Amino acid sequence: MKNLKNYYFLLLMAIATGFLFSCGGAKESGEDNGEVVADTVEGEAVSDTSKTIESPRKQAEGEIGGVKVVVDYGSPAVKNREIWGGLEKYGAVWRAGANETTSFEFSENIKVGDNEVPAGKYGFYLIPNENNEWVAIVNTDWNKEKHGAWGAYNYNEKHDVARVSITPEWKDEVTERLTYSVVDNGVVLEWEKMKLTIPLEAAQQN
Repeated sequence: MKNLKNYYFLLLMAIATGFLFSCGGAKESGEDNGEVVADTVEGEAVSDTSKTIESPRKQAEGEIGGVKVVVDYGSPAVKNREIWGGLEKYGAVWRAGANETTSFEFSENIKVGDNEVPAGKYGFYLIPNENNEWVAIVNTDWNKEKHGAWGAYNYNEKHDVARVSITPEWKDEVTERLTYSVVDNGVVLEWEKMKLTIPLEAAQQN
């Protein structure tokens, strides 16, 4: 009888040990899976932040008659799209770049065409036209927080400080990414096969 009790005791101990081992193994497996999931989520987050920006923010800087000019803009790509009259509609106010409003900043008073513009920072917009001159616009609104400006949304014609009509040039070669450059007689915008020079000159100082 004593041997039988010992047998049952050993059997119960074996069952209990097996159960505890099984629970411990499940717990460890669960912890491992948790770490893998966390790593995967972390990896996706890193991947998201390292993606190529579709329209990177760029700046063009230079001097025109001693006036420092800085252009801040988003630079979209053509990507085999129809740009003029397609992506960018004719007759509509355009942000002249991508995402945030394109801005022009002048260190001194400057002339945009025949319009004298005080030193400062401004929003820059364009109206492309199919069979007519394009209209370049300098406007007081350039900042989302200060002016509610984002791209051409909330554009207010009453806040224009200068408008100038310009005939665009058309090239054979394609400029894939929208690009601004500051030259001696103004600011040059190139995108797709279009080239536009916004005439700028230093204002007369008294």
